[in-house]
Amino acid sequence: MDARRYPAGGAPPPPKMTPAAQARVWASVAARIEEMAESRPAGTVQLPIPTRHVFPQDFPEGLKPRLRLFLSVDLVGSTSYKQSRSVWSPEILSFYRNFDYALQAQYRAFSEGHRTALPAPEFWKSNGDELLYVCELQNLSHAHAVIHLWLAALNDYRAMGGDAAKPMDVKSTAWIGLFPAPNAEIFFRRGAPPPLSAAGDPMLAQADIRDEWYANPNNPAITRDFVGPSMDTGFRLTSWATPRRMIVSVDLAFLLTGAYTRGVGPLRLHFSGKDKLKDIIGNQPYPTIWIPVGDERERPVPDGRRADGISTDRQTIRGHCESIIEQNYRSITPLFLAGARHEDFDWVPPYILNSILRQWQDEVRYRTEVTKVVLLD
Repeated sequence: MDARRYPAGGAPPPPKMTPAAQARVWASVAARIEEMAESRPAGTVQLPIPTRHVFPQDFPEGLKPRLRLFLSVDLVGSTSYKQSRSVWSPEILSFYRNFDYALQAQYRAFSEGHRTALPAPEFWKSNGDELLYVCELQNLSHAHAVIHLWLAALNDYRAMGGDAAKPMDVKSTAWIGLFPAPNAEIFFRRGAPPPLSAAGDPMLAQADIRDEWYANPNNPAITRDFVGPSMDTGFRLTSWATPRRMIVSVDLAFLLTGAYTRGVGPLRLHFSGKDKLKDIIGNQPYPTIWIPVGDERERPVPDGRRADGISTDRQTIRGHCESIIEQNYRSITPLFLAGARHEDFDWVPPYILNSILRQWQDEVRYRTEVTKVVLLD
């Protein structure tokens, strides 16, 4: 992903390779990134990278790598609408009710039509008049399919009520994040807290709640939130979204340029330049990549380049994404899902696996020191 190899017009089309050959190339890129990682303190022992699909038997489920897709849909002008009307609740409440209904209907239709049982986008939380959903991705086709049904849900929501009662318009954003590194999950207990654990320590208490949640994700006594550089980027990107342009993050766009779903057409990704995104990637210019929604849809341009400078060429967009990811790998994780087996974790760069293993060993070591109970043989 060396940006210096690419001319101003973008990345050249890569040669066709089999998934196995692509995996070998990616392994060399991941190894090079590992060498670039910041040096560790003197005396630190480098953990060996285990066989990718094998974690220690007692390794916590909540620390295994997970790639999540985040989706935001936000009412446009809702604050001024509520402030200027004495009766505002019917229109606002219809958004919460109707959009979720449209999304669930699209997921059911897609699952039945394609005979698949991929995980559905789940409601995460609301933020003002913004609804946030999350979906744990299984493969490239999953990401491609979810974006398609999300776009369909946006269009269905707009069509609700007919011409006489158009709902308030919405804008949307999508991004991805890898957990538990470089992003993290945070867990909270609802209601009265239980008695303190024997350790009486906040770090260990958080680990205990995490393990409890993963043992029963439907536990109503525990709620979960997400934090990290990917989350910061995603929320910043929401400011770029418009009702006709769904903004996608660089790493998600990179995945989507190589993703297809059987029976579903390609997504029309657009690149319209770069701009600064406050405090993201060191305030370097961040690519503006979007997918047209509703009336913004247009006929394909043969050479992928329009008169207004907007590019729709997939290889050009992929080249911009590669450049940004390689330069900012600490905050934008380079991933390679093509040909990978989700359960083997061979899509996770080695330096991320090492980071997760160190996190686990630090947790076990700390628990041993605090509780004086040895949990490792």
